[in-house]
Amino acid sequence: MPEKNYRKARKEANVRPERAAAELGVSITTLLNWERGNTMPNAQNIYDMAKLYGTTANYLLGLAD
Repeated sequence: MPEKNYRKARKEANVRPERAAAELGVSITTLLNWERGNTMPNAQNIYDMAKLYGTTANYLLGLAD
């Protein structure tokens, strides 16, 4: 389940949810819905999260450790 990786990567990058949402151009509700698995980010959001969190899209998607 990739949503666990979204939150884990954000926390490991020491990025607060408010900052992540602002930098990704989404609402805090949207970000938290991704992290809870209620909705899924699109490909551009995954790419932007990977850059912001200093990780890879594959990690965020659960395709790599």
